[in-house]
Amino acid sequence: MQKEQQLRVWIQKQKCLISEATEQKDRDYIAMMWQGFITGLRLTNAVTWKEYQELSREIAEYAEGFEAA
Repeated sequence: MQKEQQLRVWIQKQKCLISEATEQKDRDYIAMMWQGFITGLRLTNAVTWKEYQELSREIAEYAEGFEAA
């Protein structure tokens, strides 16, 4: 439970950073750092494959929302 809570807090911070970024390149950079972080979590078995896929999908959907705007 604490792992999920920590991930949610971190994800909220990343979403805030993306929403505050004024340029697309900055939003892309933050999204790629987010992806790299969860990849590291997966490589160290801190998250399961299913959790990794869900987090990765969340990144993609959130970033796409800003690209469309």
